Amino acid sequence: MPSTIESLATFVQDPALDSHAASRAEFLGIHIADTLGLLLQGASLEEGKASLALGSRLVGWCASARLTEADDIHLTSCTTPGSVVVPTAFHLAAAGVFQTWGDFLTAVLAGYEILIRLGYAIDGPRILARKVWPTLFAAGIGSAAVACRAWKLNASQTAGALATALAASTGIAPAATMSNSSRCISLGSAAEHGVWAASAATQGALGDVQLLEHRTGRIAGVRISEHRLLQQLGTRFFVDETGLKPYPIARQALAAVEACRELVGRSVKDIASITAGVPSAQARVIDHFGWPSNRMESIAGVQYQIALALLSPEHLWDLDRTPPFETKALRALAAKVRVRVDARLERQYPRTWPAYVVVDRSGKRKSKLVSIPRGDAQNPLGWEDVLLKAGRYRSALTVIRTINLEDRIPDAVLDALP
Repeated sequence: MPSTIESLATFVQDPALDSHAASRAEFLGIHIADTLGLLLQGASLEEGKASLALGSRLVGWCASARLTEADDIHLTSCTTPGSVVVPTAFHLAAAGVFQTWGDFLTAVLAGYEILIRLGYAIDGPRILARKVWPTLFAAGIGSAAVACRAWKLNASQTAGALATALAASTGIAPAATMSNSSRCISLGSAAEHGVWAASAATQGALGDVQLLEHRTGRIAGVRISEHRLLQQLGTRFFVDETGLKPYPIARQALAAVEACRELVGRSVKDIASITAGVPSAQARVIDHFGWPSNRMESIAGVQYQIALALLSPEHLWDLDRTPPFETKALRALAAKVRVRVDARLERQYPRTWPAYVVVDRSGKRKSKLVSIPRGDAQNPLGWEDVLLKAGRYRSALTVIRTINLEDRIPDAVLDALP
């Protein structure tokens, strides 16, 4: 009987994966283009420049995409797979590994599925409260899956590479809101390790394919549900449940911000208070009462994001919030926003990340529940939204929109990479 890792390896190298990728070409293309646009924008920020200065383009690309906080996200795994998988695929494409765009898409699909499944298997949304970052924990094996499929390794080599990558997983990184955090560089380093694990497999250096069985389903103290990891493997594709963000924001805050925008509109006159009720796991991430001291605090804190959305929505797309945009009116409104844990919403989480918002204005209260905000997989963004997010880089993304499966990856896309 094959081990859990051997089953994953069989999936990664399954010839049927080509047809699964082809049937999702439009969907995958949108996510690839969205990540590329963010990678290019993130690379122009000081943090992005610093990560690229380390000398590894893959580390720099992963960090640049992720630090934007506008990359794609899968809710029930609490992972942001595009920030790892897409830069890894472009890294291999720049080395001339892929023969066609169809090969590229298949490797991307393999990476998304393996990375998301591991995040789901460790119960990513809840383990985040233990200071374990699900995306970092799964980054190495996700990147390894991309490389194994790209290099067309056999099942034995692939299993060995996945095992090597998984053995190094910890998910431990500095907090995102910490000044000068190396968090996103750690993510890129994990992705690079995954590629090296696949490369080592080509030279006969393999990991323990019985790793999960030998360690009773635990790596670095984190329990991995083998049932969840293999659940409906090859028939249910978790990538289909992956959404996009419309602007930089902690996804845990998005429903609350969107509910406020619908309730308030553009006039904030006479607002006495705004209360955002969310599940407890969301509250721990987004409740940042007080003025943000750095870019990431402004993106994560729902108080700041709600005030910004209501008073200066054009600044929602500001990536370089160093320091965060500030006015007296913005400070005053942010101080009126409170976060509370709403027990009624706990049952929805983590299938959805909802918010129930109450606005008290001139003694009258209005409320709204938002469970599926714009950008969610059930309320998706389209090509025009992604091109708008890309700003001045939209020309490279437009090329992706027109590539056929049998085409090679255009130089216009590869030349755009920093």
